[in-house]
Amino acid sequence: MESRGEVVQRWRYLRDLLIEQLERFESGTMRMHADNVDVTAHAIAKLKQNILDFDTMIHRSEMRDDL
Repeated sequence: MESRGEVVQRWRYLRDLLIEQLERFESGTMRMHADNVDVTAHAIAKLKQNILDFDTMIHRSEMRDDL
């Protein structure tokens, strides 16, 4: 089982990768297609929400640990 610190470190690494991908989507240098349908706008919205959701989970975990 990973420690909380290891989970946070891993999330920060993954978060940076997600943000980099998001920037590529927003700039138009990367596009996502599924069954010949451009799903880039949906992918951007989903990435943003996933980042926010996990940031919230990490923050709540840190707040519990500080009590």
